[in-house]
Amino acid sequence: MISPRMRLVLDRYALASKALSRFSGERMATEAGQSVEFHDFRPYQKGDELRYVDWKVYARTGKVYTRLYQAERNIALYLVLDTSPSMSIGHKAKFARIVAEMISYVAQKDSLSQVYLFNGDFSRAAHGRSKIADTWSFIEAAPLAAAEPSPVNAIKEFALNSKFPAGAGLALIISDLFDEKSLRPALTALKARGLDASFLQIMAEEDIHPEEDRLELIDIETNNSLRVSIDEVRAYKQAVHKFLARTRSSIMQAKFKHLLLISSDQDLDLLERKAFYELLKTSILTKR
Repeated sequence: MISPRMRLVLDRYALASKALSRFSGERMATEAGQSVEFHDFRPYQKGDELRYVDWKVYARTGKVYTRLYQAERNIALYLVLDTSPSMSIGHKAKFARIVAEMISYVAQKDSLSQVYLFNGDFSRAAHGRSKIADTWSFIEAAPLAAAEPSPVNAIKEFALNSKFPAGAGLALIISDLFDEKSLRPALTALKARGLDASFLQIMAEEDIHPEEDRLELIDIETNNSLRVSIDEVRAYKQAVHKFLARTRSSIMQAKFKHLLLISSDQDLDLLERKAFYELLKTSILTKR
């Protein structure tokens, strides 16, 4: 679970909806029924819409600020967490859990959030920090199992069969997205339910840059091994980069967000700091 020191840091941050949703500008959830109203300023960030820039402030100060608004309804956030065996490579599963816990901690202060696993299990919907321990316990207990559905099937199942109203909120998929099949059926299913979605694709250094002197590759999903040459390792690297480019292109063409996060083999404190840095770098978190 997230350390007390990191919680104090996260208390100063909110989810940046420009990274997670299709809503224009920066919006913060308030009680249902309230109208959209001006809330605050923050320094302009890359990707902000120019219509939300306060040009009067710019004229007075020479600095560019974005106007923040409060949304007229709660925004529900659905964290969809990959629990397939490939997530065990390079501590991706551990890193994914930390990322999910950070996002749920920040989100539950303002919004309703729920966690779904690739195996079909899901947590109770929670709103408020008093429920965060239950959410974290669910995330920590998420098992990695060989029988897990593939990312395409799991995401499609979540979109089509989960018990939430169409267009209910934001889906944040945390996965390495390793799948031989095209991601398009899953993307189509998300669109059909009216969900906005962002994909946090978590990769390990071993996934992207395997050691060239390694003469054996092991398929973590099947436990099959294969003797390989240096040339084959280099060909694998090229294939991985093509896979990442193809996955990102499919997601972006569907008008969803794609963010790449790199995990590594580090202790908990370093992993927390790395996850926090990645969430800031990819503009998922922003200062309140």
